[in-house]
Amino acid sequence: MVIRKAGYKDIEAVKQIYEDARAFMRQSGNMKQWTGGYPAEADIISDIENGILYVAAENGEIACVFCCMDTPEPTYEKIYEGEWKNGGAYRAVHRIAVSKNYHGKGVAGLCFDFALSFCGSVRIDTHRDNIPMQKTLIKNGFEYCGIIYLQNGDERLAYQKTIRTETNELFDILDKDGYPTGKTKPRGIPFAEGEFRRVIHIVILSTDGKMLIQQRQFFKSGYPGQWDVTVGGSALAGETGREAAQRELLEEIGLMFDFSNLRPVITLAFDRGFDDFFVFVKDVNINMLKLQPEEVRDVKWADCETVLAMIKTGEFIPYKEDFIKILFGLTKPTFLQTEVQ
Repeated sequence: MVIRKAGYKDIEAVKQIYEDARAFMRQSGNMKQWTGGYPAEADIISDIENGILYVAAENGEIACVFCCMDTPEPTYEKIYEGEWKNGGAYRAVHRIAVSKNYHGKGVAGLCFDFALSFCGSVRIDTHRDNIPMQKTLIKNGFEYCGIIYLQNGDERLAYQKTIRTETNELFDILDKDGYPTGKTKPRGIPFAEGEFRRVIHIVILSTDGKMLIQQRQFFKSGYPGQWDVTVGGSALAGETGREAAQRELLEEIGLMFDFSNLRPVITLAFDRGFDDFFVFVKDVNINMLKLQPEEVRDVKWADCETVLAMIKTGEFIPYKEDFIKILFGLTKPTFLQTEVQ
């Protein structure tokens, strides 16, 4: 699925999606929203020319259309019977509609994630009678904030979603042997020649030889929407690899595990750092996990053949095939440092 700015060539397809959306509103009991042919062709052209109309497309077919505003929405300046989650920068999403061919496939969530990627905060409003949209917003992590009024005086229910930003995180600068130099560097500042940092990865394997894998959120800057090993992250300033692994595992999937007696099975050297891989065996009930919405979109179990096939199709981060086989091979007791019953 690709999200891009809409162009004039998309007008007819967008008009049809809006027409189908109006029909769906009427069928679901929403009789007062998007009346009089709104959004009309003139609205579509205006949104295209203002550079705020986007489409999500798959194999050339438009699955969703939405406006993503990069300027403050005037009608959001005042909110009644509640308050916005915060007063910082945000993107406003308007006129979102999903093609009837893609209902129930999570496309709206991808578009919300795209809007979140700009500044970590999205605001949106909907009609009181638009129950399907209200359910979609709650499902995708939005919170009800209060009531706003359009310029014509009509009432709308206001929602907002925010995600944690990482702009204040600090990393230890390590020397070539992996020891802290006593200096730190904030996230987003490149490491210079001779400066290194520590990242960690966690691989949880089941007793029947499968790996717990996670899907990265679509708004992540690196490998958006692709699948990866169970957990990955960076060690913060002052943390050891074990401490970082324990924190990241709890943060990303809500699983507590004591790493105090676990050493990395493999440490890889990359251009600007060291990557510690921690591996253990545990039959985790994925239905009991609490996923971090800022990082993880989904989790599932997969065998070695499935992961290798996903790498070939581009669904999985492009690890070397031999390395994936090594990770799966660590279920054998002779390779494993500890096993969790």
